[in-house]
Amino acid sequence: MTFDALVLAAAVAELKQALLNARVQRIYQPSATEIVLHLHRYREQHCLLLSCHPRLARLHLTGASFSNPQSPPPFCMLLRKYLVGSSLAAITVPPLERVAVFQFNPPEGRPGARLIAEVMGRRSNIILVDEGGTILGAIKTVSRESNPHRAVLPGELYQPPPVPPRLDPLAFTPRQLQEALAPRLEKGSSPEAALSAAVQGLSPLMARELLHRSGGLLPGRQDLERLAGEIKALFLASREGRWEPVLVPEGGLYAAFPLKHLDLKQPAYREINRLLDDFYRELARRELLARKQETVNRLVRQHLSRLETKLARQQEELERAEDADAYKLKGELLLAYPHAVPRGATRVELPDPEGSGQKLAIELNPALGAVDNARAYFSRYRKAKKGLEKIRTQMEKTREEKKYWEEIRFAAGEGDAASLEEICQELEEAGYLKGKKGEGGSRKKGAPPPQPLSYRTSLGHTVLVGRNNRQNDYITFKLASRRDTWLHAKDRPGGHVLLKDAPYPPPAESLEEAALLAAYHSRGREESAVPVDFTSVRHVRRGPGGKPGFVLYDHFQTITVNMKDPRLKKILARAGQPEAEAPPAD
Repeated sequence: MTFDALVLAAAVAELKQALLNARVQRIYQPSATEIVLHLHRYREQHCLLLSCHPRLARLHLTGASFSNPQSPPPFCMLLRKYLVGSSLAAITVPPLERVAVFQFNPPEGRPGARLIAEVMGRRSNIILVDEGGTILGAIKTVSRESNPHRAVLPGELYQPPPVPPRLDPLAFTPRQLQEALAPRLEKGSSPEAALSAAVQGLSPLMARELLHRSGGLLPGRQDLERLAGEIKALFLASREGRWEPVLVPEGGLYAAFPLKHLDLKQPAYREINRLLDDFYRELARRELLARKQETVNRLVRQHLSRLETKLARQQEELERAEDADAYKLKGELLLAYPHAVPRGATRVELPDPEGSGQKLAIELNPALGAVDNARAYFSRYRKAKKGLEKIRTQMEKTREEKKYWEEIRFAAGEGDAASLEEICQELEEAGYLKGKKGEGGSRKKGAPPPQPLSYRTSLGHTVLVGRNNRQNDYITFKLASRRDTWLHAKDRPGGHVLLKDAPYPPPAESLEEAALLAAYHSRGREESAVPVDFTSVRHVRRGPGGKPGFVLYDHFQTITVNMKDPRLKKILARAGQPEAEAPPAD
């Protein structure tokens, strides 16, 4: 992706047609690097996004919705003071630069102002200046210590970003181009980097495109003349407004003109603002998904590591507790041979009751006699026996919690954005993740129900598959009727599967296809054969603790499926829409 001078020129041309004389109604600052202006013109509402994000700097009209923070940042308040109620009088762009200047006409009695968007990668900024050019504020302030040549501070006179000397793309000769390229190529720069550095307004992406169009960069004069001609033709088309915006989804790129050097699908757009909005909205969606996935994965790693440590510690306690029978044996020996225990002894050896002919060493309390020492051993035996039951119960709870987090890990790796959002909501409600301010720990009113996957068997029966615990809980206890069949891959993290529209036990063909889906949507997907448990829904119940997706079941049978079964591909191809409506339960 590259928001270059050509893209900016095309975007601003469209903005002029849509926004000139529009009145500013509202201003939001949804993030530290974004400003959103809501404008109204001729009964039409427009939303202008300005971003100075180091990687996502841009400006364009957008149809996305943005939150309005309850406490607006100071720069947002400053913009509201000067711009709300003003009308947009002009938008200008210095020739071949990535700077857009928005001139506003204020209501009577208020001072005018200009909003300057510098879309320059990591050096991007959004700056408000008065009519005289004095800086009123900026989204990123820059002190003289940081940049002695160009401070961006309130009260300072605004200075445009410095422009290095480069060739004017519409007024240079092939000889001048050769002289500009030669030293850069000699220093080892790539042809596209050298061309981009030599010609004003040319990004490396478009430089690569021009080299392709001209047949490459060779030392011959004819090659330079051909390259010069391609450069001038491109910028002349831009000046005359003959843009042809294209998006390259596979490459994560876009441009104001077709990229012929890429052998990839390039959907064309009539409006570059629409292209930019679609591109960055999808990019933001993917980045948000990646952040949420990393948050969930980090939480899973933390809990699984803690539980592994806890389980190892409990195993050690279990092994110590399992010595209870040894305490009982020692107590019995002391009662059987009291005469062989000298008073005041700290240790005694008594015959092994198993008849091995060896002696069993027993530690003693010298202050006690044989009977009292035996009582002490029986007391330790009862305590160890009681602890054994307790530690086994604790270990079972730990294993159940570990299984829960393994299910979360599997679901987070398998689901899409909607499924991951449901996982985050589940973790927020359980208190594992901190929810957004004002949302509390409950589900939002009016939120859509979980969206499990839906398939059809070859006999026409519906099969629902949960992709996370919330969906598992939904299909098992909301969508299921007592005659339905419930399936789950045996001893593997995976989704709950519900075979509907067939009495229990279901037809063998539909059961096998549903079992294939249960295996496919589990961690056993890569195995050759996967056992799958199935039972009637009436034999499935919530597990203790009430965690979503955690169930206990009985009266089950097990079927083993072959993951290379050709029926699997056919049933996956018959996937339907997510099941959204819950039928009445029987």
